Amino acid sequence: MKCNKCGAELLKSDFCPECHADVSFYKRAAAASNTYYNKGLEQAGVRDLSGAIESLKMAVMLDKTNVPARNLLGLCYYETGEVVEGLSHWVISSNFNSVGNPATEYINEVQKKRTDFDDKAAAARKFNQVLENALNENYDIALIQLKKIASHTPGFLKAQLLLALFYIEKKAYARAEKILKNVLKVDTGNSMAKRYLAEIKRSGKEAGADQVTPLPAFLKKESSDLQDEDRKPLSGNDVIRPENGYKRSNSGLASFLHILIGIGIGAALIFFLIVPARDRITEGRVDAASKEISAQLDEANTKLSASEKQVEELTKARDELQKQIDGGSASSNQVLITAASEYLEGDSEQASVTLAQIPDSGASLSEDAKGLYDSLVNAVGGVSVSDTYSQAMEAFENSEVMRASTLFESAYAADNTNVDAAYYAARCYQSMQNTDKAKEYYQIILDKFPNSEYAETAQDYVSSM
Repeated sequence: MKCNKCGAELLKSDFCPECHADVSFYKRAAAASNTYYNKGLEQAGVRDLSGAIESLKMAVMLDKTNVPARNLLGLCYYETGEVVEGLSHWVISSNFNSVGNPATEYINEVQKKRTDFDDKAAAARKFNQVLENALNENYDIALIQLKKIASHTPGFLKAQLLLALFYIEKKAYARAEKILKNVLKVDTGNSMAKRYLAEIKRSGKEAGADQVTPLPAFLKKESSDLQDEDRKPLSGNDVIRPENGYKRSNSGLASFLHILIGIGIGAALIFFLIVPARDRITEGRVDAASKEISAQLDEANTKLSASEKQVEELTKARDELQKQIDGGSASSNQVLITAASEYLEGDSEQASVTLAQIPDSGASLSEDAKGLYDSLVNAVGGVSVSDTYSQAMEAFENSEVMRASTLFESAYAADNTNVDAAYYAARCYQSMQNTDKAKEYYQIILDKFPNSEYAETAQDYVSSM
């Protein structure tokens, strides 16, 4: 344990050996923090995440430098869908201790799976909108939004609990009970889920079925008997309806004739009414389909003409720029020419990756070159360095080392502060046994990022060479 004032190692004494400050209260607070951490660890082991969060919050409140408690608190938050809270605790933990701290690995994993993190963070923002709509009594809109959040991020427990509350309000107890049981599988100690389940049981209804009490047979019989007993005798003013003297014909021939007449009338109706109406509907559908196809063809021809004109303009701009740089060496211009050629060959994705190698969004290019650069960016739908890095990580995880090395080089060329891109480019070349290129990127890490987590690995490789 270190002194909270000077950072010196503390002994058994209640006073710091260096600054002689009274650290007795600090020691008691640190001991209590460790006690709460152990309790939170036990609760997290049996998936009582709500109880673990409360215990760990007390642990970090008593000792903000309790790194294990803060790391576990971040994991509990991340597991319940509150990813922003979890990430914030890991960042604080890594600031207290960056050497051998698991929080650094957690942060790296989040960066590798950035899409998943962005989806969960977006779900949290949408959840806030749901709460706002619910407070404004826009319950239908809130329920629709909440269903989407719950289906896309089933681990977001707050959204699941609110959806269960909506179902309880609508008396859809079966759906609410199913959601609450799923919540308790993730967080066995969730007091809110248990409270909602108790509310469902107190309602006196089984999940998914309405309470309908059938009338027993003996009660029905008694009821009919009472009706007979309560019937009053006839008086002189009552009217007695005589029986009808009409008798149905039992002749089989008459029935057969009636059937034939009905079939004939039905056939006439079909021929004179239904068939012409069906023909008119069919003709109308054919005309509408013809008009729609004609409109689509006109639109396609317009788009084709615009695309051909754009390709012609890009080809002309590329040729003019090629003439300008034939006499000298201009790396950015050459990269721009390569990207234009790739786009004209129909490979828009590779053209976007190549454009990412041009630094500063083409600010250093000449006026003509900048015009070509802007046209290409609009044509390929924009240039995103983060997309290039994400594609590189995906290729690296799928063992497409050669493609990953090219993408990592492009990502680093576009953003020379991305040490991760430089490191994984070196790893790719190392696995391909291209020692020169691997050494080149490891040396970049040593020169530009000497304090990064990859510096030690880079130093070992360069020294071994």
